[in-house]
Amino acid sequence: MDHHPLLDHLHPHMPPAEVDSDAATDHTTTVDQLAQAAKLAEAGDVFAARQILGRLNHRLPGTAAPTPLLRSAFYFKEALRLALSPTGDAPTPSASTPYDVVVKLGAYKAFSEVSPVLQFAHLTCVQAVLDELSGAGCIHVLDFDIGMGEQWASLMQELAQRRPATALKVTALVSPASHHPLELQLIHDSLSNFAAELGVPFRFAVFNLDATDLTGLLAVAGGGGEAIAVHLPVGSVHGPAVPSVLHLVRGLGAKLVVSVDRGCDRGDLPFAAHLMQALQSTVFLLESLDAMGTDSDVAAKIERFWVQPKIDECVRAAAAGEKTPPWRATLASAGFVPVQVSSFAEAQAESLLKKLPVRGFRLERRAGSLFLHWQRGELASVAAWRC
Repeated sequence: MDHHPLLDHLHPHMPPAEVDSDAATDHTTTVDQLAQAAKLAEAGDVFAARQILGRLNHRLPGTAAPTPLLRSAFYFKEALRLALSPTGDAPTPSASTPYDVVVKLGAYKAFSEVSPVLQFAHLTCVQAVLDELSGAGCIHVLDFDIGMGEQWASLMQELAQRRPATALKVTALVSPASHHPLELQLIHDSLSNFAAELGVPFRFAVFNLDATDLTGLLAVAGGGGEAIAVHLPVGSVHGPAVPSVLHLVRGLGAKLVVSVDRGCDRGDLPFAAHLMQALQSTVFLLESLDAMGTDSDVAAKIERFWVQPKIDECVRAAAAGEKTPPWRATLASAGFVPVQVSSFAEAQAESLLKKLPVRGFRLERRAGSLFLHWQRGELASVAAWRC
């Protein structure tokens, strides 16, 4: 099989002498076989793809694999196996019971504390909203990826200090399959309590993204005098839903769209190339977590409740053929104009990285967007558009 270019980036922070030759060969074989399975699946030869995935069971030791690449490859192998399953198997929801919700919240909190990825995304998105909408009497955020909602707690804090009379509304657009009711209730309670402490007028609502008619959003966001901002990360909507969502966003009169790209949502690529791109992005993320000296139990929890569900979602969407054209071009063609990320947002991100215990994370400003890298690998970027 051909050598896969992913292997060129395996150990960007280690001299060649430190890479064990047997381990490197093992990595090469594993990545090549996974790439071959993806290519066969793309060509429609699902049986042959499943055979290769079966052989990979013996090469990949699972979540305890010693390197970021082998752990990433295991997660993608499992996600691809499920996506190609003839019985329609589906991965277990990441928060299917109240106990799972508590563990997921703990994993999310741990990831936010250990890695700069979420803090970088949240700080930069919040600053974009403040830069564009801070003069509004009421800011209404429509969020297609609410996470744990803590980014809007940061926005509340800024509003309380700079614009104490400004009200905030947050509407989480979620699929019931991805969010347990308890999870949404905890987000609601946490944000409401924090708003009460700060004296910020606040309302929280949930809208079912699986609804066949999204025009119901017009009623949710129909209040007069609201300045609407939309948090629409790359990959939060897929395929044919993208144009209708962007049309709806314009119809709502949104003033701003902020978007986070985690580097693995390349829905415009062919299936196999998309998976290899996403695998590479995941390897960089896990390498950065290892470099931060993350405790193995904490790392395992982060991977189980943060990394793996996103991989499952990415592979499912790709396997279903949910193509998304390049994100920037898609927004431009829908009538959105890019907004330069402010110098203040960049300074905040630089300050965040200076506080980290390891070097290797860096920022790059490109085409008006702000990118976070680990070594040579892109971890996330934030961009904003005006409607």
